[in-house]
Amino acid sequence: MGKRIRVVLYGSSLFMAGLAVSLKEKPGLEVIHIQPSAPDVRQLLNEPGLSVILFDLNEPPPDLALALFQKHPELSLLALDPAGDRLFTLSSEPSRLLTIDDLLQVIESHAGGL
Repeated sequence: MGKRIRVVLYGSSLFMAGLAVSLKEKPGLEVIHIQPSAPDVRQLLNEPGLSVILFDLNEPPPDLALALFQKHPELSLLALDPAGDRLFTLSSEPSRLLTIDDLLQVIESHAGGL
């Protein structure tokens, strides 16, 4: 058996519960569904080996994204908007900033060029 991808679903909505059930059926995924009200939520989200954290955009983790990116730069956060059928990918891919030109390059790459 190959490497399993550890995916966390963070949220208490019916949408997230249904998504958890669907994803648990997929081979190669280890799905962990975390309720925001769980007393050990921060500990659960800081477990080693997590690859992706999905959360409902209507139920965002307040300051969690930045804290997770600082501790785990390899993580990808996926913000799902079930009402608008949209997915936002938040990545902590670091960029090196030494000069204003470096900053300009990052701005241009994210804005599609100036």
